[in-house]
Amino acid sequence: MSDVFRHSPPQFFVTPSMLEGNEVFLTGDAFRHAAAQRLSKGEIFWAVLEGTVHEVEVTGSGPGRLTGRIIASRPAEVPPFSVHLYAALLKGDKFDLVVEKTTELGVSSITPLITNRTVPRLTYEKVALRRSRWEKIARAASEQCKRFTIPRIADVMTYRELMDSDVPGIKLLAHERREISAPLEDCLGGSNEVSILIGPEGGFDEGEAEVAFSRGFRLVSLGPYVLRAETASVAAVALVVNRLSRVCFPPVTVNP
Repeated sequence: MSDVFRHSPPQFFVTPSMLEGNEVFLTGDAFRHAAAQRLSKGEIFWAVLEGTVHEVEVTGSGPGRLTGRIIASRPAEVPPFSVHLYAALLKGDKFDLVVEKTTELGVSSITPLITNRTVPRLTYEKVALRRSRWEKIARAASEQCKRFTIPRIADVMTYRELMDSDVPGIKLLAHERREISAPLEDCLGGSNEVSILIGPEGGFDEGEAEVAFSRGFRLVSLGPYVLRAETASVAAVALVVNRLSRVCFPPVTVNP
């Protein structure tokens, strides 16, 4: 079989303490993930650290630790664009899904928002616990989908704090009323950085949409249907990343 069609090896993010000379030592969460992959001596995995991808051959294992030697290294490929998601907190564990799926799609950062219609009202302690969980979800999703960066999970912001901050790139707000919204893909020209706002269950209220419009946000539509809040985040990131990817990475023809 051509190498083009071979599966890529498992990938793990490592810390500087896990590298010593030409050797890699997987411990902690990285070891647990490697154990779940049932890696054995002689098999290959990728160890990603600070912009470098190390190709590592397993040389041994012990309690709580897997050892390997670096056989090749290369710079990590990072897309030349950024997509920032500002999404309202959701009921239950729905925001976990938003973090996981938008990470797999290539989002650069995720900022949880508290809006007028946001139902969860969290204490600082609960916010800290949830943020820690979201960071673990983003890390695991990045390893699974073979991306070499982990999206930044920002502190929770109120809608007013967001409107008073410096939001980067093209600024978009997803709105369900198509008569006042432009198709999202029509609003992406001229920049490789996009920020998109997604509301909670029930969407943004009229006042919030008006404030965003006055701050330079464009109201955009995600299609002909009214989406669930968690679906809207995934759909928006998918549309933006797909468009920016087509601009930055023209299609390549593969000859088997």
